[in-house]
This record gives sequence, C-alpha cells and structure tokens, in this order.
Amino acid sequence: MSRDTSVAVSVEIGGERTTVALIDQQGRVRHRCHAKTLRGRPATATLEPYLRSIDTMLVFAREQGWPVQGIGMSLPGSLEQTTRRPLTVSLLPSLNNFPLQDLLESRYHLPAHLNSDVDAAMLGEQCFGAGRGFRRLLFLTVSAVVGAAFVVDGQFERSTQYVGHVCHLSVTASGPRCSCGKRGCINTLVSTDALQKMVQRAVRRGDETSLTRRLLNREYFSPQLLAEEAARGDSVSLQIYGEVGRWLGAAVNKYVDLFEPHVLILGGGGVLYAADLVLSQVRSTLGGQSSARVCSMVEVVPACLGRDAALVGAAVPLL
Repeated sequence: MSRDTSVAVSVEIGGERTTVALIDQQGRVRHRCHAKTLRGRPATATLEPYLRSIDTMLVFAREQGWPVQGIGMSLPGSLEQTTRRPLTVSLLPSLNNFPLQDLLESRYHLPAHLNSDVDAAMLGEQCFGAGRGFRRLLFLTVSAVVGAAFVVDGQFERSTQYVGHVCHLSVTASGPRCSCGKRGCINTLVSTDALQKMVQRAVRRGDETSLTRRLLNREYFSPQLLAEEAARGDSVSLQIYGEVGRWLGAAVNKYVDLFEPHVLILGGGGVLYAADLVLSQVRSTLGGQSSARVCSMVEVVPACLGRDAALVGAAVPLL
C-alpha cells in the first residue's frame, strides 16, 4: 500500500463540540464528524463520544483503503509531555492528569500524540499554512482565551510565561485584573469574554447599536455576531474592534520585540472573524511603535488554515 494514501485521525476538543477527522499527508481534511463535548462528567464518560467518533473514522479509513498512522489530539489546556497526560484542562477537569495517551494507544494499537490547542495550531500553520519557509514563527490565537506559541528551527520555545494555552503578557497596568493576579494581561483585553463585556457596557450606556436588537431577539453573543454588525457599519461594533485592535497591536508590538519572529500568525475564532479590521489596526500599531529593524523583519498574517489549524496540526507528528 502506498504511503501517499495514509492518514492520521485527528481530534480537536472544543467548548461545545469536538471535531474528529482524517488528515492526509498534504494536511487536507479528507473526512470529518462531530461529537458533543460533555462537561461535568467523569473522564470515561467525557471521552466516550470522542472514542465512538474515532471508531467511526477508523472504519471509514479502512473502507477507503487508507492506512492510519496514528491518533493526534488537540486539547484546550496544558500538557505534561513526560507523563503523556493533560496537566490542566479547565473545560474538562476530569481529564487533568488522566493517562489519555496511554488509553488511546492501548485501545487502538496505534501511536498517539497529545498537543495543546495553540501548539497544534502552530504545527498546522508551520507545516501546511502561513508558517512554511520561516525559521522563527510566532503564533497568537485569539478566542475564548489568548494563547501563544513560538518555534525556532522547528523547536518549540517553552521557557517563558508569555507562551502557552493562556498567555499572560501585560499590555497595560490599568487594565482588568487577570486570574494570574496582574492587571492588563492580553487575555483580559481581547478574548471572547472581553468582547462580550465591551458590548454589555455599550448596551448599559444606551449607545445606539444594532447589537441591542439582535440580543433582545435572544441571539447569543458571539464574535461572529459582532463581526457581522461591524461589516454592516454598526458604530459600536466598529468602536469595539478599534479598541481590540489597538490592544492586540500593543501586544503584538511587545511580542515582536521579545521574540523577533520572521512571521507572526494570528489565528482563532475570536476577533479574527473581522480579520481585515483587526489586521489593519495591528499592522498600523506595529509600524508606529516597533523598532525599525524588527519591524522590517516581521510579517503579520492571518492563519491560512483558519479554524482547522489545530485540527490539522494535531495530526502533524504522526504524518
């Protein structure tokens, strides 16, 4: 059987649902399905929908004649690589310190690999997306939390608090208090929760905005909703994106000066629903604040793989 037809099973655990897919040697999603994310359950019950979906993917791959190289998993949390276990998964605490990699390997008799979601997204972009051809890559994901990953010559840099699933880069001393105890961490300023709080403040002030009508119609707040209203010219939505863009630009400026990357990739399903607005503000801030030498070195680009970056990247170590 030609190795060109081989695939890996990839599992991306998300807040509401988990995606399970077959990824081929070119980083393409060949088949996918979804499983519900069950919260507040013991580890075995939490994992059951995922395992059933993996079973489905393995059957499909066998029917297609595609050899399966292994199973990769992207988790929204931090990992303990030496023990092959999740360290902290706040979304699903029953998985904390659970021997997940051992379970997958013993159940399926295939190699398994775990990655945090931000590291998985970085791997996807490095191998198949916007990071190809660069030696020094910095990836920022902006969603429910802000995460960062930095790679030099193919190796992750993990020796700083400014990278990881939740990064605590201080952007302003007068910002909201973060869970780490400091004020003004980037995670408190541009995450999905930060966006929602800005909208709530505008509604309480009585600002004229089409967001009020949509929220009164019992639509749930989401970055996509905010981006839709910004695209329609809603003044409050545009103001929020302007503020977020400035904070993110300030953070990017600090990251560029700290790490001197050759490319900075912005990804995630949060503020980047309005990628053009945000990237324009970030590039403007970077050009005005960074040193000329560093600014001339770095490209700021959106993630090529979009919301599939972590899904594809989770499979990379097995392909």
